[in-house]
Amino acid sequence: MEILYPNCSTLAHMEIKEILDPKKLLITIGTLVIVISILGMANSEDWAEWGWDDEPVGDHDAAYEQMWALHMLPIGVMAIGTGLFVTGKSLAQMSMISSAAVVLIIGGGMGYMTGEHGYDGTPPAIWLIIPIFTLLLTLILGIAGYMLYKDLEESQEA
Repeated sequence: MEILYPNCSTLAHMEIKEILDPKKLLITIGTLVIVISILGMANSEDWAEWGWDDEPVGDHDAAYEQMWALHMLPIGVMAIGTGLFVTGKSLAQMSMISSAAVVLIIGGGMGYMTGEHGYDGTPPAIWLIIPIFTLLLTLILGIAGYMLYKDLEESQEA
Protein backbone atom coordinates (compact mmCIF):
# COMPACT_ATOMS: atom_id res chain seq x y z
CA MET A 1 0.00 0.00 0.00
CA GLU A 2 1.41 3.36 -1.03
CA ILE A 3 0.85 6.45 1.08
CA LEU A 4 0.67 9.76 -0.73
CA TYR A 5 1.77 12.90 1.06
CA PRO A 6 0.83 16.31 -0.28
CA ASN A 7 3.66 18.72 -0.91
CA CYS A 8 2.74 21.22 1.79
CA SER A 9 5.45 23.75 0.93
CA THR A 10 4.14 24.13 -2.63
CA LEU A 11 0.56 24.34 -1.36
CA ALA A 12 1.43 27.02 1.20
CA HIS A 13 3.51 28.94 -1.34
CA MET A 14 0.63 28.97 -3.83
CA GLU A 15 -1.81 30.17 -1.19
CA ILE A 16 0.51 33.01 -0.23
CA LYS A 17 0.89 34.06 -3.87
CA GLU A 18 -2.88 34.03 -4.31
CA ILE A 19 -3.37 36.09 -1.16
CA LEU A 20 -0.57 38.52 -2.01
CA ASP A 21 -2.02 39.60 -5.34
CA PRO A 22 -0.75 43.14 -6.09
CA LYS A 23 -3.91 43.99 -8.06
CA LYS A 24 -6.20 43.18 -5.14
CA LEU A 25 -3.88 44.83 -2.63
CA LEU A 26 -3.67 48.06 -4.66
CA ILE A 27 -7.45 48.24 -4.99
CA THR A 28 -7.90 47.53 -1.26
CA ILE A 29 -5.26 50.06 -0.22
CA GLY A 30 -6.69 52.66 -2.60
CA THR A 31 -10.15 52.18 -1.15
CA LEU A 32 -8.82 52.51 2.41
CA VAL A 33 -6.90 55.67 1.52
CA ILE A 34 -10.08 57.19 0.05
CA VAL A 35 -11.98 56.29 3.24
CA ILE A 36 -9.20 57.82 5.38
CA SER A 37 -9.24 60.93 3.19
CA ILE A 38 -13.00 61.36 3.52
CA LEU A 39 -12.82 60.82 7.30
CA GLY A 40 -10.00 63.36 7.50
CA MET A 41 -11.98 65.96 5.58
CA ALA A 42 -15.09 65.35 7.68
CA ASN A 43 -13.26 65.37 11.03
CA SER A 44 -10.52 67.92 10.41
CA GLU A 45 -11.16 69.86 13.63
CA ASP A 46 -10.81 66.71 15.74
CA TRP A 47 -7.61 65.69 13.93
CA ALA A 48 -6.14 69.17 14.49
CA GLU A 49 -6.93 69.00 18.22
CA TRP A 50 -5.47 65.49 18.51
CA GLY A 51 -2.37 66.41 16.54
CA TRP A 52 -1.48 69.60 18.39
CA ASP A 53 -2.43 68.02 21.72
CA ASP A 54 -2.31 70.75 24.41
CA GLU A 55 -1.73 73.71 22.11
CA PRO A 56 -4.63 75.96 21.10
CA VAL A 57 -6.05 75.01 17.72
CA GLY A 58 -7.18 77.67 15.27
CA ASP A 59 -9.43 77.48 12.23
CA HIS A 60 -6.36 77.40 10.00
CA ASP A 61 -5.21 74.17 11.71
CA ALA A 62 -8.47 72.43 10.83
CA ALA A 63 -8.17 73.82 7.29
CA TYR A 64 -4.66 72.33 6.98
CA GLU A 65 -5.99 68.97 8.14
CA GLN A 66 -8.77 69.17 5.56
CA MET A 67 -6.31 70.05 2.79
CA TRP A 68 -3.92 67.24 3.83
CA ALA A 69 -6.82 64.77 3.69
CA LEU A 70 -7.88 66.11 0.30
CA HIS A 71 -4.32 65.73 -1.03
CA MET A 72 -4.36 62.05 -0.01
CA LEU A 73 -7.44 61.37 -2.14
CA PRO A 74 -5.59 61.19 -5.51
CA ILE A 75 -3.15 58.65 -4.05
CA GLY A 76 -6.09 56.35 -3.35
CA VAL A 77 -7.53 56.89 -6.82
CA MET A 78 -4.12 56.22 -8.43
CA ALA A 79 -3.71 53.03 -6.40
CA ILE A 80 -7.10 51.77 -7.58
CA GLY A 81 -6.32 52.77 -11.17
CA THR A 82 -2.96 51.00 -11.04
CA GLY A 83 -4.62 47.87 -9.69
CA LEU A 84 -7.25 47.94 -12.42
CA PHE A 85 -5.22 48.92 -15.48
CA VAL A 86 -1.56 47.92 -14.99
CA THR A 87 -0.44 44.33 -15.53
CA GLY A 88 2.65 42.14 -15.59
CA LYS A 89 6.12 43.44 -14.86
CA SER A 90 4.89 47.05 -14.70
CA LEU A 91 2.39 46.09 -11.97
CA ALA A 92 5.17 44.40 -9.99
CA GLN A 93 7.44 47.43 -10.34
CA MET A 94 4.70 49.91 -9.42
CA SER A 95 3.82 47.79 -6.38
CA MET A 96 7.40 47.79 -5.14
CA ILE A 97 8.14 51.48 -5.74
CA SER A 98 4.82 52.77 -4.40
CA SER A 99 5.17 50.62 -1.29
CA ALA A 100 8.68 51.89 -0.59
CA ALA A 101 7.70 55.50 -1.25
CA VAL A 102 4.67 55.44 1.03
CA VAL A 103 6.36 53.55 3.87
CA LEU A 104 9.50 55.74 3.80
CA ILE A 105 7.98 59.15 3.06
CA ILE A 106 4.61 59.01 4.78
CA GLY A 107 5.43 56.44 7.45
CA GLY A 108 8.98 57.55 8.24
CA GLY A 109 9.34 61.11 6.98
CA MET A 110 5.99 62.39 8.15
CA GLY A 111 6.41 60.54 11.43
CA TYR A 112 9.70 62.35 12.03
CA MET A 113 8.56 65.77 10.78
CA THR A 114 5.34 65.83 12.79
CA GLY A 115 7.23 65.02 15.98
CA GLU A 116 9.93 67.56 15.15
CA HIS A 117 7.33 70.35 14.88
CA GLY A 118 5.29 69.45 17.95
CA TYR A 119 2.49 67.79 16.03
CA ASP A 120 2.72 64.63 18.06
CA GLY A 121 -0.55 64.20 19.89
CA THR A 122 -2.25 60.85 19.69
CA PRO A 123 -5.83 60.38 18.52
CA PRO A 124 -8.04 57.77 20.17
CA ALA A 125 -6.91 54.25 19.24
CA ILE A 126 -10.03 53.57 17.17
CA TRP A 127 -8.95 56.35 14.76
CA LEU A 128 -5.55 54.71 14.26
CA ILE A 129 -6.80 51.27 13.21
CA ILE A 130 -7.46 52.04 9.52
CA PRO A 131 -4.25 54.07 8.93
CA ILE A 132 -2.03 51.47 10.64
CA PHE A 133 -3.76 48.65 8.75
CA THR A 134 -3.29 50.57 5.50
CA LEU A 135 0.44 51.08 6.16
CA LEU A 136 0.79 47.37 6.97
CA LEU A 137 -0.97 46.44 3.71
CA THR A 138 1.29 48.89 1.87
CA LEU A 139 4.36 47.13 3.26
CA ILE A 140 2.88 43.78 2.22
CA LEU A 141 2.22 45.26 -1.24
CA GLY A 142 5.96 45.72 -1.72
CA ILE A 143 6.54 42.07 -0.84
CA ALA A 144 3.77 40.98 -3.21
CA GLY A 145 5.25 43.10 -6.00
CA TYR A 146 8.66 41.53 -5.44
CA MET A 147 7.18 38.02 -5.52
CA LEU A 148 5.33 38.80 -8.76
CA TYR A 149 8.48 40.33 -10.28
CA LYS A 150 10.55 37.23 -9.43
CA ASP A 151 7.86 34.92 -10.86
CA LEU A 152 7.74 36.90 -14.11
CA GLU A 153 11.54 36.89 -14.36
CA GLU A 154 11.65 33.10 -13.83
CA SER A 155 8.94 32.49 -16.43
CA GLN A 156 10.84 34.60 -19.00
CA GLU A 157 14.01 32.59 -18.41
CA ALA A 158 12.22 29.27 -18.90
